[in-house]
Amino acid sequence: MRTRISVLAALFAVGLCTLEGRADLTATVTLSNSYGSTGGGEFLATPTNFGFEPLSLGQDPGQFEVFCVEYNEYINFGVEYYVEINDEAVNGGVGGPSPDPLDPKTAFLYNEFITGQLSSAGYDYGTESARVESANALQAVIWLFEEEITTLSDVLSPAEVTLAGDFIDHAAANVGTTWNGIGNVRILNMYEHANRTGFAQDQLVAIPAPSGLLLGVIGLGLLRKAGR
Repeated sequence: MRTRISVLAALFAVGLCTLEGRADLTATVTLSNSYGSTGGGEFLATPTNFGFEPLSLGQDPGQFEVFCVEYNEYINFGVEYYVEINDEAVNGGVGGPSPDPLDPKTAFLYNEFITGQLSSAGYDYGTESARVESANALQAVIWLFEEEITTLSDVLSPAEVTLAGDFIDHAAANVGTTWNGIGNVRILNMYEHANRTGFAQDQLVAIPAPSGLLLGVIGLGLLRKAGR
């Protein structure tokens, strides 16, 4: 059984290499609007040539839900962007270093969201206004953790600020205990062109790993950009 798991992990690593180590990128993603009204997520992402199927809520077949990590870069809906997987945002963002490593608290909350577990902290996965409020609150908390904003009330209503506080408390109670590091969550660095020019707003993605071996077998060495 151990051999079979190792082979699966190795094959998975090869699939991920389609996003890395090439002079020109081949994986692309197209975004469309979804819930949220802050100028950020939730967005719906349609992937091409990823080599794997990103985790999703399963509500929209062939697509996965994303949130952005940069406040001062932008995307356009319906436009195909070239992407690569990384553990940091590049050449963008209001705060933090450049490149800016993904915060474990952001990774935890996105993993909770994309696996449908953030309802325990108040996220509404329905289709009404409460879903919009939930998306707004989570997006603002992500920007806060990534040092893109300093005050939640600048982008949220009072009710959304309260919900955002619940998400912050949820992360504080779990990161460093039930959750360590960034797990299987990564950043999609987004580009207008295949030669990594034309920076666009980076997005979050969660990668399924066979038997949880993503970090141990694949390693960050396969998830870093070549020649940068």
